[in-house]
Amino acid sequence: MKIFSKNKYYIRLYTNRIEIRDLVNKKSISDKSQMDFNNLRLLIADFDTAEKFISSVFKKNALSTKNSVGIIQQMEMSEGGLSQVEKRILQELFSGIGIREIYVDESLTYLTEKQLIAYKK
Repeated sequence: MKIFSKNKYYIRLYTNRIEIRDLVNKKSISDKSQMDFNNLRLLIADFDTAEKFISSVFKKNALSTKNSVGIIQQMEMSEGGLSQVEKRILQELFSGIGIREIYVDESLTYLTEKQLIAYKK
């Protein structure tokens, strides 16, 4: 039993799709939304639909957001970098499902184990 340990997730967002890697339990999940939450300009254009979808992915895969850390990457629709508004959307989205510490990584390449470990434990 992990008392006072943190759940740590590496989350990559794509157009209407999410990939989650549970860094503590070494479990990977990928899921596609049945409803679009993007539009031509924004990856997260329909906030409510995205939040319901992501929350359901966490719940159906028994991923706890209690005492959790999320390292988030928006892998598409981020040419030229994310705006402050897009970063805020990601922060609000994941705090809304219960993740306590949120780090938005703007790189478009998969993070290595060393890079993931470098984020606050």
